Amino acid sequence: MKSKIIILSIFVTVLCSTSCTKWLDEQPLDQLSPSVFWKTEDDAKLALVGVYSYAIKGSPLVNNGNTWSLIVMSDDGIHKAGRDDRSIWIRPEDPFISGMWQMLYRAIHKENYFLANIDAVTMDATKKAQYKAEVKFMRAYSYFMLTQWWGDVPLIKNVISIEEANTLSRTPQKDVVAFVLSELTSVAADLPISRPASEKGRIVKAAALAYKGKLLMAEKRWTEAAATFKEIIDLNVYEIDPKFKDLFEVSGESSKEIIFSKENIAGIEGNGFYQVNFTDQFYGGYSQINPFQETVDAFLMKDGLPIESSPLYDPNNEFDNRDPRLYASILLPNYSIWNGIKYQQHPDSTINGVKAGAGRTGYGLKKFTMDNYKGDGFSSGADQVLVRYAEVLLSYLESKLEAGDGISQALLNETINKVRGRSSVGMPAVTITDPTLLREIVRRERRVEFFGEQAIRLWDITRWKIANTALRGVYRGMKVTNTPATYTAYKVDAKGYLIISERKSFNENINYLWPLPLSELDINKNLKQNPGY
Repeated sequence: MKSKIIILSIFVTVLCSTSCTKWLDEQPLDQLSPSVFWKTEDDAKLALVGVYSYAIKGSPLVNNGNTWSLIVMSDDGIHKAGRDDRSIWIRPEDPFISGMWQMLYRAIHKENYFLANIDAVTMDATKKAQYKAEVKFMRAYSYFMLTQWWGDVPLIKNVISIEEANTLSRTPQKDVVAFVLSELTSVAADLPISRPASEKGRIVKAAALAYKGKLLMAEKRWTEAAATFKEIIDLNVYEIDPKFKDLFEVSGESSKEIIFSKENIAGIEGNGFYQVNFTDQFYGGYSQINPFQETVDAFLMKDGLPIESSPLYDPNNEFDNRDPRLYASILLPNYSIWNGIKYQQHPDSTINGVKAGAGRTGYGLKKFTMDNYKGDGFSSGADQVLVRYAEVLLSYLESKLEAGDGISQALLNETINKVRGRSSVGMPAVTITDPTLLREIVRRERRVEFFGEQAIRLWDITRWKIANTALRGVYRGMKVTNTPATYTAYKVDAKGYLIISERKSFNENINYLWPLPLSELDINKNLKQNPGY
């Protein structure tokens, strides 16, 4: 008989051995007895740090083992080993699926444990309410991801036993959504609008409102979503940063554009992913993400037109005169300069050419890496941004658009044109108000602005119900020849671009929801699998 439980880690203490936040110097202890703990404000503070350490540090959106997976499950790019088709390798038995499920439910157990004990602590009532609000936010954040990926999931609001956990059934998605929306609405009232530098990394009001708005968007409750995002705008706390690339580096971690991020401290609780796994193999990294040609083509020309219609586009110099975000986000072959060396990712390269991996497209990831970085690549101080004000503005515009509200130039100037108009980008202002045309502009803007960021693209194509087309078809890499008819070194298309992947199997009747882990179904016979798996 199996003795372990996957859905919850009941015997794992709510506290952990190290802190992941910059707002507290104390290290939470590994084992604490309830008979001596949960007495003082310091106890509550230590417990809160422990929850942060697991729920945010261990979040699937920032966990090193899952970060690249969530990117290549979209149409942003491919893993160097060629694992890129969600409907092929996301199976009930896949460790990725069970790992994601476990991380989220273990976090929920820790959050429930905190909430079950915090009222025993003698401390200031206002501060206690804030602590509870932070933990309730983290629980809602966990359930947001669970219900977006799996649909119906067990809704657990209290600490339960192993026996109870092993008999749970799935709660209807509508009930989970209602719970999350209620929690986020409630906690927003108890969370501060801003925090001092000493509390950097702790949850603020706008984070709760942002996830409330995102869930309302997924539910197509557009008027409510717009009102929620407008609440954030009306706080008058956030602004679009003039520097785009800096937002993902240590230099930009205090930006007024960042609403919610996972804090990292170099050498202590560092970012072990960006500077090694995301750095291109050409520069000594692991090249975990290799953007597709289709992603490159999504970036407009600097006149605001797509490459298909802009007079500035020259197919022989395809990287000239493009949206500056392309240069900040993607390493372009024989064009980009990184660490003072021109990027030369081509089959004929003398250093780490396309042959280095089945999924190599000739393009590399630049957005999250730091040029001329001299520190420990496995422990940089770069934070992992989860919500930016740019997402709030673009989501507000989309919600107004889909609600059927009239779109004015003033609204465009306060939303999408602020994002495009940051001084390091300087793209032309959008003036189109026709709903059909504007919808495509907004969706394209989200694709390029949030390229590679914390599963936003995967979430977008899922909620828009376009994944069945976005994740099917031929995906290309860089152009390698001007004579494709006689070129034989690699498989290329009629224009001479590498053919990297031919995705065929995404099934819209199955793959919009993930399968429950097989390990869970083996333990708990009351859980039922999603259709088709």
